[in-house]
Amino acid sequence: MNANSDDAGSAAHNGRRNPAGARKRQYMIAPAALGATRQTLVDRLNQLGNVEIVRSYAEREGISSPIAVVRLSDENAAALRRSSAGAFVIEPDWHLRAVSFAGRSFPPPMIAAMTAFSPGFRVTIQALSLSGEPVAHAAVQLVGERATAQGLTGNDGKADLTLFGELPETITDLFIRARSAHWGLWRHRPELRSDTANGFTLQSLSLPEAVDWGGKAMRFDQLPAECRGAGIKIALIDSGVATGHKQLTGITHGIDIRDGEQRSWSQDDIGHGTPCAGIIGATSDSAHGIRGYAPDSELHACRLPVDPRCSDLVTVLDYCLQTGIDVACLGFGCERGSAIVEQRIAAAKQQGVGLIAAAGNSAGPVLFPASLPHVMAVGAIGQRGSYLDDSPQAAEAEAAVTVARGLFVPPFACRGPELDVCAPAVAVIACQSPDGYAVCDGTSLAAAQVTALAALILAHHGDFKGSFARRDFQRVERLFQILKATAQPIGHPWQTGAGLPDAARALGVVSAQRPFTATLTAELAEMRNAIRQLTQIHVSPGEVNLFEPPRGPANVTQLPLSPAPWAFARERGADAGVQELKAAMMLAGLSGGR
Repeated sequence: MNANSDDAGSAAHNGRRNPAGARKRQYMIAPAALGATRQTLVDRLNQLGNVEIVRSYAEREGISSPIAVVRLSDENAAALRRSSAGAFVIEPDWHLRAVSFAGRSFPPPMIAAMTAFSPGFRVTIQALSLSGEPVAHAAVQLVGERATAQGLTGNDGKADLTLFGELPETITDLFIRARSAHWGLWRHRPELRSDTANGFTLQSLSLPEAVDWGGKAMRFDQLPAECRGAGIKIALIDSGVATGHKQLTGITHGIDIRDGEQRSWSQDDIGHGTPCAGIIGATSDSAHGIRGYAPDSELHACRLPVDPRCSDLVTVLDYCLQTGIDVACLGFGCERGSAIVEQRIAAAKQQGVGLIAAAGNSAGPVLFPASLPHVMAVGAIGQRGSYLDDSPQAAEAEAAVTVARGLFVPPFACRGPELDVCAPAVAVIACQSPDGYAVCDGTSLAAAQVTALAALILAHHGDFKGSFARRDFQRVERLFQILKATAQPIGHPWQTGAGLPDAARALGVVSAQRPFTATLTAELAEMRNAIRQLTQIHVSPGEVNLFEPPRGPANVTQLPLSPAPWAFARERGADAGVQELKAAMMLAGLSGGR
């Protein structure tokens, strides 16, 4: 492309040119005002020098502007901002990251310069099954007093790790997390030797005969059998879904965000989307398996690339609008916001697409886009006793904040005033690619459970067959209101939002809140820490974003809830009372049933 000397934003303006070899980055550019077309935007950018258009998105008339994804240098991006006088929104196209399968949060290693040249402590960890067979593809993490190291086991079950500046006696923790079929392992102050393979045995994973602790905590187990989410379309925005899994063969819709209609969406090499898909839509194949909470819904697997960016969410949102998606579940996020993506999310909400997003696992502020007031942000809780005593989940619980009898907020969970609800996110047993099961942690799993409940509400709640049947923003806000207003408050709102969603209350099966007692333990220091984290997001000089989107909890309607939202649901008298008591005992750790 040739630079146009009449364009004040060109690289040649005032004799300035992009230096040879100057680093280019990916940006998003959109007109600040409505009315422009994609062709107008592309033509305008083609007049500039040193702007490489990667792809573009059409406008949605009267709702959102066209978008161009480009590559240009930071200097040219800054010059275009100055010359356009606010006519364009120009943002870095931030990378997204998966927000599930969290490990224990540790500070970054602080290693003295002299120790970097030392040979370090080299050790071999071997993961073994109960029968003595090696466990491949297990994540191994060693934590020392000054450094950490991590790796994956090979086919021999072994992982070789080196920690510089550490000795065997300074290793504080060992974590092993199997990809599937086994529980993980946690050893505090492990005894390790450098001259041999240090073998550790992982316990086999047994599948629950009924819903797991999370399903009981959210009272999915109290819903009638016919409550299955039929007629609702769900988009799972994640790493793909292993549709070859015996419980996920019914998933037949999807898209690869970068490769269009290719069937690559039906694969999940990362293993991040498949557990979430199982939570939403796994079909029962026997008494021993995972139960999807909305198995009759139409699940669309929207596969993000291995290097996802904010602009990929625009493609997903366009797909949601084109296919009539009712609710979308997002398990990815980033620290910085995007006003351009925020506009597209708001436009999708205007047309009835509700977005439910994981708050994040970085132990900091709620990630974007969960932080937006157009999106329902889902945080994390765990339940004591739902895991083995020597598992990584036990380590999470040890460092956790207790919010109610039996329930805790894990240390990895993002928190802040933007949180809307929380859901089970520790020791969740879920499907795993290619055809197994795993113990999983993370707010992505929590978001999937809330998404499943949202689908059930849309399918079976009377409001969405009458006053809120039309696909518009009021439908989305009513859905969010029901989820939040029927949730059981636990802990401080900055840790758990409105609380734990209650499927039985949301769908009118029971009317009373759960009887367990919540103990508010969030101190003033916790709130001050959250405020400090919100104001300490690092921004380099080339990453200035003048159009940072608003943050806040999801907007909801302010109308009263219907007293009998589900026509064929009736209070079950004494039976309901017995179930309430059992649920309360289970959550308080007084019952062996899980």
